[in-house]
Amino acid sequence: MKLKILKITLMLVLLILGCKQAPKEIVNSEQASDEKIVEASAEINKEKSEKGTPDLAPNFNPVHSLVAFYSYVSEDPPASRIFTSNLDGSKIREVSTLDSIGFHTEPKWSRNGNRIAYTNFLEKGSRIMAVDIDGQNLKELAKVSDDGFHMFTSWDLIGDGYFFFHWPQGGFTPDAYYAKNGKVERLTENGKTNRPQMTEDGILYINRVESETPYVATKQLYDLENKKIVKDIPELEGEFIVGKHTVKGIENEDSTTFVLEDLQGNDLKELGTVPYKKIMFTTVDKNLEYVAYNTDFADGAEVHLFKVSTGEIIKLTEN
Repeated sequence: MKLKILKITLMLVLLILGCKQAPKEIVNSEQASDEKIVEASAEINKEKSEKGTPDLAPNFNPVHSLVAFYSYVSEDPPASRIFTSNLDGSKIREVSTLDSIGFHTEPKWSRNGNRIAYTNFLEKGSRIMAVDIDGQNLKELAKVSDDGFHMFTSWDLIGDGYFFFHWPQGGFTPDAYYAKNGKVERLTENGKTNRPQMTEDGILYINRVESETPYVATKQLYDLENKKIVKDIPELEGEFIVGKHTVKGIENEDSTTFVLEDLQGNDLKELGTVPYKKIMFTTVDKNLEYVAYNTDFADGAEVHLFKVSTGEIIKLTEN
């Protein structure tokens, strides 16, 4: 089980997750009240607290003081759901209740902070979904193929378009796409591009996958107007772009140091050090006040915030 999760989160060579349930029709907000969502969330949170299930992929809301992440709710069949939390770990709530099947991963807040997009891995392939901050208005987003793998990565500046990558059944050969108003545009055709991400200035970065095992990728600048790659930026090591920065983790003997980078790959400053190794999904909030990450599975796969000004570690979840 942990090996499967590791492949999903680190190498993006994603497995068919063996969900045995048949796909159910997505229900809309009129079919489920807010009270039912809260009730279902309470049950899942209780189970998660008892079992100490892994929590992964924290993502800061750009407007509200919230973090979204995904958490295991079942091991057989493997299933996870999207949760939100205050920055102190209070009011943990499931928001993908209406999406009743699959393995929900990597939540991404919209730029206005009111919606969350995520990827749902099914028995065959994966689809990208979006839901309001209160768990209502669940919608399936664009798709390229019925049984292929789709993975959401970034909203555009206005918020009515978004970027994702897709690969078909049979092998990890991803390409980047842009979707808006029901139309899907393919941006690359090399079978080795993932994680298209748009900055707050409207600049698009993509990853060229150099190796799957171990996972190695090079950031590239992409010209949306002329539909071409214009520059490699191998110095840019952080994975997730926030505003005009990324943050990377440098492993020491028994700890990890966070280093802030600009989008040209220049190291700007050290943000601090935490006593963990093999941490995942390292990211920073837009005000550069917190670094979010999840610990390795050997350390419980917990979601932590590191407060830059004080060095305090805030454990949003404890497993």
